Amino acid sequence: MSQDKVETKAPTRAFFATTSMVAPIALPSPVTGGSPHSRRLHVLLPRRHRPYLALIALAACAGFFLFHSFSSDDPLSAYLRDLPEPEGGPNPPRFAAWHEREQQLPQHNPDLPYPQGRNGRYIRFSNQIFGLGWGNAMQEMLFNAHLAYLSKRTYVFDNYTWEKTANDFSDFNGKPIPARVPLTALVVGPIAGDPFPAHTGMPPAVNVEFFNEVCPNRTVIDKAEVNDALSDASASTILQAWLDKLERVDDRCIEIKEYSGQIFDFWLFGDSRRLLDIWPSISSSPILTHWAWSPLLVAALALNAHAIHPALASPPPPHSPSSNLPALTGLLALHIRRGDFIDHCTGLANWSSRYMGFNELPGLPDRFAEASPPSAGNAPPEEHARYRAHCFPEIEQIVARVRAVRAELHPRVPLSRVYVLTNGRPEWLAELKDALQADAQRTGMPRWANIGTSRDVRLTGEQRHNAQAMDMAAAQRAEVFLGNGFSSLTSNVVMLRAAQGVPWDQSRFW
Repeated sequence: MSQDKVETKAPTRAFFATTSMVAPIALPSPVTGGSPHSRRLHVLLPRRHRPYLALIALAACAGFFLFHSFSSDDPLSAYLRDLPEPEGGPNPPRFAAWHEREQQLPQHNPDLPYPQGRNGRYIRFSNQIFGLGWGNAMQEMLFNAHLAYLSKRTYVFDNYTWEKTANDFSDFNGKPIPARVPLTALVVGPIAGDPFPAHTGMPPAVNVEFFNEVCPNRTVIDKAEVNDALSDASASTILQAWLDKLERVDDRCIEIKEYSGQIFDFWLFGDSRRLLDIWPSISSSPILTHWAWSPLLVAALALNAHAIHPALASPPPPHSPSSNLPALTGLLALHIRRGDFIDHCTGLANWSSRYMGFNELPGLPDRFAEASPPSAGNAPPEEHARYRAHCFPEIEQIVARVRAVRAELHPRVPLSRVYVLTNGRPEWLAELKDALQADAQRTGMPRWANIGTSRDVRLTGEQRHNAQAMDMAAAQRAEVFLGNGFSSLTSNVVMLRAAQGVPWDQSRFW
């Protein structure tokens, strides 16, 4: 038996020193319990940061007046008032108020009757991946939650974690970042504590702190007990083996052993030959059909409608399943990786890698042929060039592909706007925008009404550290998506679009 200790922190009270406008609200009272150290407020600035206080105050005032420029009856104003205020300050956000909101979810009451409370049946995946991008973490969380759902055990959701540390911050390329982000700052829906559809009879997911409270003792299962006998097994085979294992456990509390490796690992998600037999099961799961993006990200989309699509300016009701939302008419979303992704593309070519698993769903029209024979670690120059066109396209290749997709779908799907999900440099993106507009004019297609990019949006600190998920939310609703077949982010967007029934020929690849 084992017990986990999870540090909690009280919310900071910093007003919003941000470039976007989000209204302050009164934070809920902290939950009881926790050590004095874990409840300490982090409100003191180091001496070297104190000259910035005046700038912070000015930004806060600007945000206040910008926010109140909305009518009090404006639906966006009401939406923003229901969100925690941004923390502000020189450090990355700690997401303390978001964690506190999770603590206040109504299912976190040990006195609730079965199947909730202290008599409920729970499963926690302490082996959840960390230290990788949101795309990798999201796909594993979704599969773990689906396994919990099928096993009729309450899913225990956890933070998106970059580093397991007692510190608030970690490091990425020499810059401080949040060490962890509460899941509800990224997604909501049944995976993060929202109600399941009534017909399922499933209780809502709970967080780790509540699991530790009602499950001081639990059965701990090493992932190897099941997966070691399943070398190269398909996703459905792995799923069924774990359902059989869990059915044999009488204990109401189960924990998958920390650091024991993932049940559904990176290699599985990258291999369609193993992955896709689970599609009928996962595509009909309420974990996926009722997937919803966090109100934090929906607010970010609304505040940046000018850069993405004007329909986003009126946000849907909070926690609306994204599958229920209409397409953003005329929007073409492009996923373009830059920076060190070129090194990844080189490795893909050297090992004759395929597209990520869900990017090879049978209905998708764009295919990537395997090398014959496989490169086996040292691809020739022409193979590197072939991979690069699909994995790290240059501006000329991007423009040609956009032209071809736009022409193919026209006039059935007239495309008029572009939003680019990217980590590209602003000057490179300016060249891309000019090239796209020039090509439209040269080929007689209508001029793009707007071309926006990830570099054009204005975000609070909390939104900025979740910007990749915000971009995914925009791409999911785009009328047409043109992505990178070798990317887990693209694969997750394609999965969400396929599950909601977007026509296959409106999800494409370079």
